[in-house]
Amino acid sequence: MKFSTKDLPRTRGLLIISVLTLVLGAIIAYVSNGVLIEAQQSKITADREWSEAHRKLERTKSEKEDLQGYYHQYQNLVEQNVIGQERRLDWIEAIEKIRNKLNIFSVKYKLEPQETLNFETVTTNNSFDLHRSNMTLDFSLLHEGQLLNFLDTLSKEAKGMYLLESCTITRNDFVRQLRFIPNLQAKCTLGWITLNEKIVDGT
Repeated sequence: MKFSTKDLPRTRGLLIISVLTLVLGAIIAYVSNGVLIEAQQSKITADREWSEAHRKLERTKSEKEDLQGYYHQYQNLVEQNVIGQERRLDWIEAIEKIRNKLNIFSVKYKLEPQETLNFETVTTNNSFDLHRSNMTLDFSLLHEGQLLNFLDTLSKEAKGMYLLESCTITRNDFVRQLRFIPNLQAKCTLGWITLNEKIVDGT
């Protein structure tokens, strides 16, 4: 194939167009690659943000459920007279009601003054004071089952929380002259527990 001087302008134009095409193609490829990388990075960032938002949502739901659980527990303790002022009259009425229900000969009680319990494990930011009122119960019983039934019924029906410390049973030695007389004497000691919210000193 022969070229003449007349073909130079046309050949030069073709070369220029070819070079421009290659340069333009390189630019398009570079820009496209940059856009792709940016899109991938944006997707990674979006996925990370979505995952973080999802974790925060789950954490918030869990905290809400915990708060609801704590609230219900708190309300239950208030209704059971565990949180608040002690209800000595309620305890005595419950004891007398159970005695009549179980046909126990007699139940005598003695309540000690309330005391505040202090524990080394309780931190300074604890929002409740723990109190205890010791009670002694003296029973005149026909048989041991009456004592077991009394304690079981007390834990179910009496509002409040108590800790049973000890019970002792002694048999009456006197000769039975009547058909129905107490065969046993029992003494139990227990402590009624109450919680009071601390009064925060604003000074």
